[in-house]
Amino acid sequence: MSSGKNGIGARRRHRARVRWALLFLSPGLALYSALILYPTAQSVFYSLQDRTGRVGHFNGLANFAEVLHDKLVWIGLANNLRVLLLILVFQLPIALTLAFVLSRTRRVAGFFRLVYFVPGLVGAATMALMWTFIYHQNGLLNAILGLVHVEGLKWLSGDGVVQWAVAVPGVYAGVGFFVIIFMAAISEIPESLFEAAAIDGANWRQQLVHITLPSVRGVYLMAVVLGVTDALSAFVFPFILTNGGPLHRTETLTSYAVWQAFEKYRIGYGSAIAVFHFFIAVFLTLFVRYLARSERHESKAL
Repeated sequence: MSSGKNGIGARRRHRARVRWALLFLSPGLALYSALILYPTAQSVFYSLQDRTGRVGHFNGLANFAEVLHDKLVWIGLANNLRVLLLILVFQLPIALTLAFVLSRTRRVAGFFRLVYFVPGLVGAATMALMWTFIYHQNGLLNAILGLVHVEGLKWLSGDGVVQWAVAVPGVYAGVGFFVIIFMAAISEIPESLFEAAAIDGANWRQQLVHITLPSVRGVYLMAVVLGVTDALSAFVFPFILTNGGPLHRTETLTSYAVWQAFEKYRIGYGSAIAVFHFFIAVFLTLFVRYLARSERHESKAL
């Protein structure tokens, strides 16, 4: 009899905990629904309509068929992938190296941590305006090239240069954020590992590759996922630096969707580009997670 009462009491306590959990989660769930779920559902709804402004009619997958045949969509995706390449090849390795160096030189770590993190504190729009002066024909970058007798470039108009020029500022601005993340991860590595490696004659590069990187692999893979998200959401720097020009060469998927929806008033087609963009982001994120899981299984097997 007592066991039955205990069971009833346990269920009541469980229901009470669930009610309290839902009560505390409800503000966050409401905000998430209002800011994420509802706009996403609305974009999917609009993407299935031939919609201009408030007037439109259902046209099935016609917008998505147009997306697949739109050359500018693929140019935008290529520009997003260009940003991702810079993040994977330069931003994350540089951030990890800086974090390792700062963790080994703790006397000045606080100062340089602030120096590297400042670009992340400054608003993206402010950073973009600063880079317009750097890229100007008579700006800082061409002045530096002039000192070594190299002719200045048209950074924001020359084909083949401008696509990389608009990608670099965002990658630079994000280095400090990942430095802080990697420093926090490195601080969890036992100091005895580095001391033993130093006694065995390992230099800093060997300590970075053979101790630090394996120890922070999980955090690094998380940073890769964040990098994928950052690359595919690139908008502010291309929009402010070139407004997608010249001739749409620097459009990203986000800026092109905005241009279609709010400048050409093709809300349905702009929403279809956004939905296409969303599925690309989901695919790349799941692909990175699959690679991470496969590598984890292989390391356990070894």
